[in-house]
Amino acid sequence: MAVIPKKATTTILLRDQEPKGFEVFLLKRHEKSSFMGGNFVYPGGRVDRNDGSLEIGPLCKGITPGEACQILGESIPPEESLAHWVAGIRELFEEAGVLLAYDQAGNPFFLKNPSEGKRFLNYRDLLQKRELTIWQLAKEEKVFLALDQLHYFAHWITPMARSERFDTRFFVARFPAGQEATYDQRETTLGLWLPPKEALEKNLSGEMILSPPTLKTLEDLSRFKSLDEVFNSLEKREIRTVLPVLTKISGNPFLIFPWDPEYHIFQEGEIPTPIDHGRPSLPGDNTTRLVLKEDRWLPFCRRSR
Repeated sequence: MAVIPKKATTTILLRDQEPKGFEVFLLKRHEKSSFMGGNFVYPGGRVDRNDGSLEIGPLCKGITPGEACQILGESIPPEESLAHWVAGIRELFEEAGVLLAYDQAGNPFFLKNPSEGKRFLNYRDLLQKRELTIWQLAKEEKVFLALDQLHYFAHWITPMARSERFDTRFFVARFPAGQEATYDQRETTLGLWLPPKEALEKNLSGEMILSPPTLKTLEDLSRFKSLDEVFNSLEKREIRTVLPVLTKISGNPFLIFPWDPEYHIFQEGEIPTPIDHGRPSLPGDNTTRLVLKEDRWLPFCRRSR
């Protein structure tokens, strides 16, 4: 019996970095983590009940519950839809120390001095311990959560073969001025800013391990030359749910994406013979499957015959 996936949100934090174009912030999950231990991922986590509480609505700016429901495009109640944006902001602050918010005048929030930095570091700690909610933080500091700074980018569901599963919405956001992205030293042990292409190369060389959704979304981002290109593309971007099939043959687990020509064969539990993963993905390819070799996922491109 398949495990029901838990609702989750991930935020892909991006910043301009000339002449490289732009960089993405990646966190290394603790080696002992039950899910994706040792993998590099984006800041993110589960959507909590408090993320959709009645108290949070008046403290949000930029997106209404109805608009959130329309953007997700599914039969999720408006308040639950909005909770995905709230969770994205909360998890980004908890895991990376970056708060997307506006002050009372509508200006982007930034840390004005070291004293304020220490105060918000304490908020971050209290949030991680579940001794504070994000709406309590916003109310205390008289700020509004900047929901319009999160832009819907992707939707992934963990394969049914997994014992722990997540139904995750991915958002992209610009790194705000006057703040610093740092790992939390609890769930994560390292934080890095890297151009998408360089992160993909480090995964291939074994210098870092990318989780499958991270690898594929980095591949998508690597096609853009600038942040403006990324955000200008969002209006026409079609969000399709990605539910990979996970299988294991001859000791090598591999993931099949829905656009792989053999996806439906594996989805129905059949095994095509011979097994042909195609060729290793090249820059510009749309990877169709990932094969786990030497503890890291390697991208392959399988073409239709």
